[in-house]
Amino acid sequence: MAAAPALAAPRWDGTRVLFEIADDGETVLCAISREALREVSGRSYGKPAELLASFMAMRERIEGVALAKHRNLASVPTGLLTVWSSDLDEDEAGS
Repeated sequence: MAAAPALAAPRWDGTRVLFEIADDGETVLCAISREALREVSGRSYGKPAELLASFMAMRERIEGVALAKHRNLASVPTGLLTVWSSDLDEDEAGS
């Protein structure tokens, strides 16, 4: 198994939280939108600091969903792997 790469800290880009996951030594750039964070948390955050705090509180689940989504893709994604609220809904239903 490949060594885990150093990952950048999650950050707000004005419309979404960008974060990275590692999958077998590969760094995958991911994103989750403001709307998805609001829906999954059940709160109506508006400020970037609140959204980042919400992401951090749910980070393990969000990153787990992103990892599963990445591994289930038929082809290697180009650009961002986006976690949508429907991905989180499917995860919750599958739990």
